[in-house]
Amino acid sequence: MKTYIILVAGYEYHHGRTNMATICKRRANVLLDQNSSWQNNSNIKFVLFDVRFGRIDEGTPNGTGIDWETHSEEYDAINDSVHYSSERHFIQQDTNVISIADAYDFIRNIGKNNLGHVYEFSVVGHGWRGGPVLVNSYQREAYQHTGVTPRLRDPWDKDGRRKDTNTTNMNFTDWVDFINAFNTDTRIWIWGCAASRLYKKVIQEVYNSAEFSRKRYGSHIDTDSFSLTFSRAFAEEHFSYDPLFFYRSRTTGDITNRRFTRTLREIKDFLIRGLCHTYSGQMAYNTKTNVYAALPGTGADYEKTGRSDKRVMVVPTNTSVYGYSFAAIVRFYKTYLNLQEDPERRGYAKFDPEMIKIWKGR
Repeated sequence: MKTYIILVAGYEYHHGRTNMATICKRRANVLLDQNSSWQNNSNIKFVLFDVRFGRIDEGTPNGTGIDWETHSEEYDAINDSVHYSSERHFIQQDTNVISIADAYDFIRNIGKNNLGHVYEFSVVGHGWRGGPVLVNSYQREAYQHTGVTPRLRDPWDKDGRRKDTNTTNMNFTDWVDFINAFNTDTRIWIWGCAASRLYKKVIQEVYNSAEFSRKRYGSHIDTDSFSLTFSRAFAEEHFSYDPLFFYRSRTTGDITNRRFTRTLREIKDFLIRGLCHTYSGQMAYNTKTNVYAALPGTGADYEKTGRSDKRVMVVPTNTSVYGYSFAAIVRFYKTYLNLQEDPERRGYAKFDPEMIKIWKGR
């Protein structure tokens, strides 16, 4: 039986020179280092979906590294003049460019045909809290949350969506096949950003409040209250995302009250709703698999330290290295929501399926 590592390399659509497939291969090198028994083991299969070149490559350990060879070239390579608008949006059209759904299909085939199990499913590229961004595609109106088929994936869409694992997009048989490819060792890594200003700003307001500074860090209790202040521009753009927190109502939308107090319990519940509503939270909950991903309000960057052939991505927590840091945001989540950091200490968080289940049941 084979052990599969599924690596998906998104496209650097910002005209950058970064080759995500190279970073995926570095990830493969890291995993090979972590698992000494994989050396020279032909049952270990690295499978790389290279969106940029429309290619699937397979890698096999050779005792000193990994031998890579092309497995399939059935997809179309990215062509900027064909696939992108001047705003760098993936043009809404029917294309043969690799989709994240193609990686799901590959995983389902592993489970369906009892070929082995998936040790890691990694998606390297840009992202947001709604899912990994492979090409910066946008759903057509009918498939958006206000459309007539909001639960269905747009077949022209290439990026990851929270709804990917619901019953509309994976029927019972497909779902059983998908899950059968996983076991207790399986983990999922979503390497891109989740840099929503919504969550970052709320945490910053808590930090900046006079009430927070009056007590030792970590000693605050759920009934403690904090004064929060938001600009009109922020309110107009973000308050509607969580009316229960910003308005204390699911229906009222008055942004004139932009200075108010909230208890730590209310702030934690706001963050919990955000965590559960992420792609990573939904994927962890549905697959019952640990997912490692950036926390809402934090971003990811390309790793700048360590051996160059093993540099992947991190959530920056060291200003001297990256020029900026999300350490304070990560620390708040870890301290007040008891979230664990990823086992490689890269600044990502562990989306624990049992914790998500408890949160969803509140």
